[in-house]
Amino acid sequence: MNRSAHQAISALTGIATLVAFDKQPGKQSIAHNPVIATSLATLGGMLPDILEPSSLGPHHRRFFHSFVSMGLVGYGVYKAYKWEPQTELDKCLRIAVIMIGVGYLSHLIADSSTPRGLPII
Repeated sequence: MNRSAHQAISALTGIATLVAFDKQPGKQSIAHNPVIATSLATLGGMLPDILEPSSLGPHHRRFFHSFVSMGLVGYGVYKAYKWEPQTELDKCLRIAVIMIGVGYLSHLIADSSTPRGLPII
């Protein structure tokens, strides 16, 4: 999948996640801004290819493009979602971790739907 497709998918995932946060009063922060949140999700969506660029060769999908990585990031997003932040800084950190994480996950889900798929590890 190409870079533009990953950016579009992760941005849309970020917007959908932000809409879900509108139902959580008291957990919003300055990072709840749609432009900031979507930018963070888009950054997260580019991270797997930053960590393992396709310039490494046609078989560049290794650990950071794996189902294990997806599980670890998913668990991190879940823990951040369950976190009850007390300060404004903590609220910003929470939304940043979640947005970057869902962007990363959207990248892996999109790659898993290609013929090459994802490796287990």
